[in-house]
Amino acid sequence: MTNLHQFALLALALLVVQGVVAYDQTITTDFGLMGVLTGENCTSRAFKSKMLPPSPPAGGLVLVPQFAGQFPGVTGLGISSLYFKLGTGGLVPPHFHARSSEIFFVLSGIFHVGFVDSANKLYSATLKPGDQFVFPQGLIHYQMAAGSSGTGYSAFNSENPGVTLIATNVFSSTPDEVLQGAFKVDVTTVKNIKKALMG
Repeated sequence: MTNLHQFALLALALLVVQGVVAYDQTITTDFGLMGVLTGENCTSRAFKSKMLPPSPPAGGLVLVPQFAGQFPGVTGLGISSLYFKLGTGGLVPPHFHARSSEIFFVLSGIFHVGFVDSANKLYSATLKPGDQFVFPQGLIHYQMAAGSSGTGYSAFNSENPGVTLIATNVFSSTPDEVLQGAFKVDVTTVKNIKKALMG
């Protein structure tokens, strides 16, 4: 085999490897095969002001997700979005998205935001309208309205980013004796926390 043939085979092998490495596994369906036949199927009007729910009370939260379940047009595209309103002092509690990173954009109000990395380092900021903040996939993060109500918009690189609310998930499904040992508290404290979280 000549050097030219060896070089051509090597170049072809590199192209194949690059194509495999560059393949985006979040894209699950080819757009042309989704059955989206009209522009209407690719349109969401959920964020129009007249469609949005009323503002929440102080400490409250209103979410308007546009994941594949609410907006079929994103099916197979590996994207979705979320609009939310927080009442004064409102909080999107610590949570994470197992299948997506998130970019958060402040529309109104001031937000304290942050995430904790796997070395337990906090990355936080105070955001004003027009600011953005990124939350890496799988890391615990939060958003909190500071001093007034606020609205925000988030975009995700998954049609279904998933959400795991840390406190709710831990306290709703973990046996009391495990929670007692993990948090070094008595059973009464565990029951009080469960009652506060789940009513």
